[in-house]
Amino acid sequence: MTLLLSIDPGKSTGWSVWEYDALTPLRHLAHGTTPDGLRGFLQWWNTSWTAQHFRTYGGDLVAEDFILDGRTLIPNTMPLEILGALEVLWPGYARQRNVMKAHVTDDTLKHLGLWWKGKGHDRDSARHAIAFMKVRRHAPTLRWLSGRDVTQTAHQGDVTQIAHEREENE
Repeated sequence: MTLLLSIDPGKSTGWSVWEYDALTPLRHLAHGTTPDGLRGFLQWWNTSWTAQHFRTYGGDLVAEDFILDGRTLIPNTMPLEILGALEVLWPGYARQRNVMKAHVTDDTLKHLGLWWKGKGHDRDSARHAIAFMKVRRHAPTLRWLSGRDVTQTAHQGDVTQIAHEREENE
């Protein structure tokens, strides 16, 4: 199985960890939110069992990119600091534009059992993970999303939670 760590960087950084392989659709393992911008993200990266597991076993990492697009008068640039840290911590990671989140609606997350309580930064990381697999045209995940793979729904939430870690701030 390949691990996928998906990150929605910011003052409050959402993250989610997934697994998949050539025959298995994307499967949620853990998720959470880390506060305090770069400092909180680095503390999570260096001390959490989830991040340690990912660093040990490797896999894919996708993060929402920061694009100055004029939509915000005074943008929060905290995501740039976290993205810069990721350049050092996990060189070659994939970046996604924020518009990729539109590929996964609230209704889709609810239908898939991925609508988690809280402010939603971890949900946005889930959107990026699913969009990442859609762009890769990962056939098992595409079948799961279309409803043609009934085994994934049965396994949802029944996989090993990485050390049963839930790092959520509500």
